[in-house]
Amino acid sequence: MGNGTLTSTTAWRFWNWDPTNDRDFSEVSALTKSQGNSRHDQYSQEVRYAGNISEKVSGVIGVFALAQNLKGLSQTEEVGKDQWRFVQTSATGAQAGYTTPGLLDGFGIKTNSTIKSLSTAIFAQADWEFVEHLHVLPGLRFTYDKKDVDYDRTTYGGLQTTDAALLALKAAVYANQQFNTSTDNNNLSGNITLSYRPTTKLNVYGTFSTAYKPVGVNVGGLPTTSNGTADLSLAVVKPEYVQHYEFGLKTKPVKGSIVNVTAFNTDIKDYQTNVQSPQLGVNRGYLANAEKVNVKGIEIDGSYQLERFLSINAAVAYLDGKYKKFTNAPLPLEETGHTELVNGTATQVAFKDASGGILPGISKWNTSGGAEFSAPGRVGSRDGRFFIAGDVSYRSEYSSNPTPSKVLNVEGYTLINARIGFKSDKISIFGWSRNIGNTHYFEQLQAAAGNSGLYAGVLGDPRTYGATLRYSF
Repeated sequence: MGNGTLTSTTAWRFWNWDPTNDRDFSEVSALTKSQGNSRHDQYSQEVRYAGNISEKVSGVIGVFALAQNLKGLSQTEEVGKDQWRFVQTSATGAQAGYTTPGLLDGFGIKTNSTIKSLSTAIFAQADWEFVEHLHVLPGLRFTYDKKDVDYDRTTYGGLQTTDAALLALKAAVYANQQFNTSTDNNNLSGNITLSYRPTTKLNVYGTFSTAYKPVGVNVGGLPTTSNGTADLSLAVVKPEYVQHYEFGLKTKPVKGSIVNVTAFNTDIKDYQTNVQSPQLGVNRGYLANAEKVNVKGIEIDGSYQLERFLSINAAVAYLDGKYKKFTNAPLPLEETGHTELVNGTATQVAFKDASGGILPGISKWNTSGGAEFSAPGRVGSRDGRFFIAGDVSYRSEYSSNPTPSKVLNVEGYTLINARIGFKSDKISIFGWSRNIGNTHYFEQLQAAAGNSGLYAGVLGDPRTYGATLRYSF
């Protein structure tokens, strides 16, 4: 239409999830069932117009809407005959009642929940060459989000008794919980970039942008207050607000080469992070807010293409991510049961000040590199290229827990991959191997449900071989 293109994109996605897990990750019958059955439907619609407004100005404007319906269907958590070993904190007094035969055997919860979400937005971005080679790129996005939650959890099983003391012990493990909540939020975000492009081989730019992650809700069970009721103050997770500064160079120094350098600083207010609760009723953890987070770093990447015969690429990144302020962080695994003096009395606490601690999942150093050599050839009557390629990547140690921990840290590791084969316009066949060195590594370490002192690891893939046949038509 005119000097641009009008595009409409309509999508529907559904996801059915029926897991069955032994949630305690061990051979004992502690947390024996974790079945978070769910049904997810999502619908989205975008209409945008993009094109040239004039010789010096181009841009895009559009609207977007996303509707989601997420249902938890009779989700089950159940403990077994050994759970008393993990919840009993004393062998005397009321705590001794946990050894009552059959008290927790087959004791569990069934949860039905619904989240209905709507997110709508209008957005625009322009590129204006206001002076020769000097471009300004402003952009705006207004977003409205709404979420409605219905949560209903009921207990079942265990020893059937009328003894108030035993019922209190059961309720400390699992308790009925029901709540409804609705929340909405709107946000105006924007960015502005100044870009200098004197030639096709150089682009120098600086960017300032604001961003927004919508208001969130928790439907994995809420921690309880001292009187056993759900802590509704944790049902809604505050939106996350971002301010981002970036400076970069994109260059083509010689024919076939690309070298890019980017430095950035990102400040996040009310950072949304998933934390693990010591209460079994929230054994999947829940979303919470860290008051202030900062991530800064520098990235350098490059590639070189020699005709069609050889291609090389490499990248290195340094990242520094820290909680600037996180005063209500959950205790790390090794500090479970920690006590502090409250009004002169030793009191067990479940949270600590993690301000200054490192963010999870961030390695200070990430490097990668690869190369591919190819030569013309023929398979049967089909012309193409034979190739051999390999790549290597390394990441340094990183934290695997929302709160920095002495034990939940993943050691750095290096992975090497390779492939060899033949490719043409429509067909390719090649053999490959990933993790050739058979590096033993973890992708994640996590505290087991209930923060009972057990931690579990998600293992990285071992050395893997395979062959791929691909045909395009």
